[in-house]
Amino acid sequence: MKVINITKRQLRKMLPLNLSRSIINKEGKLYIRDYKQKYGHFQDLLKIYNNQSESYIADKVAVITKLIATFESLDMPELVTPTSLVSLDGEISGFAMPFIEDNTNLALLLNNPKVTLSQKIKLLKEILNILIKVQDSHELDGKFFLGDIHEANFIWDITEQTVRAVDMDSSYFSGGFISVSKVTTFNYLLEGFPNKYILDDESGKFIPNKDITSVSFIYMLLNVLSGCNDSHRWSYNEFYNYLSFLEKKGLSKELLDIIANLYTAGNIDIYNPELLDGIDKNKDYTMTLARIHKSNGGYYQNEK
Repeated sequence: MKVINITKRQLRKMLPLNLSRSIINKEGKLYIRDYKQKYGHFQDLLKIYNNQSESYIADKVAVITKLIATFESLDMPELVTPTSLVSLDGEISGFAMPFIEDNTNLALLLNNPKVTLSQKIKLLKEILNILIKVQDSHELDGKFFLGDIHEANFIWDITEQTVRAVDMDSSYFSGGFISVSKVTTFNYLLEGFPNKYILDDESGKFIPNKDITSVSFIYMLLNVLSGCNDSHRWSYNEFYNYLSFLEKKGLSKELLDIIANLYTAGNIDIYNPELLDGIDKNKDYTMTLARIHKSNGGYYQNEK
């Protein structure tokens, strides 16, 4: 396992990568490292964890080492995976990953009311294709999941004109450490379906699987359509009220049925590249939370 050894003094001289204020990053600090290799000049990105406890670092190291070993032989450039561990004054403190200099975080695009619905759906389709590619991989099927799926953990690579998944140390390998998820950890509405969304007895977190992946993607879709950006916090009533609104707006029944199964025992099959084709990009599906709360539920609420 490759380890980059640096000192705290060297780290202080590195340029920090400052994220937008709208992107919350409490787990660690990011630094741009310049280095020479043979006759070339290169840069990578270091993530140094805020929590340096022995147990936390051990859990993270287990995930990172598996990521490096797994993706050395897999062709998945859509995933920005770690390249090495980072030792700070002799203690493993984080990891290194490729530095994609020209990028825009998808949270800044998908949450921006000035970006058209057509552009947002195109970006969601690229995220969906990444999830499908992981799901369809024989080497990864049932063994690996992107654990913390939300808008800010994807970027638009401006140079390559493609979407990439970042924050890969929140990934999950079967039976391993479960990272905190923005949209599923402490999501009590999901606890009503224990056979579908399975809680880990030790950590109290939902175990990442196909359904948890689907749930996370559906929340992103609802955020884009509604413009509310926090659909994972809606009450049951607000959720079904908004679905009734979407029904009145003419969203395809096939897609509505998939979304409706978010809070039922039914299957949520998002693994279809044509999933989002039932959305009319010329329509306005936005609805404020206040209006969602006050509106009357319809067919889908009665179905629950």
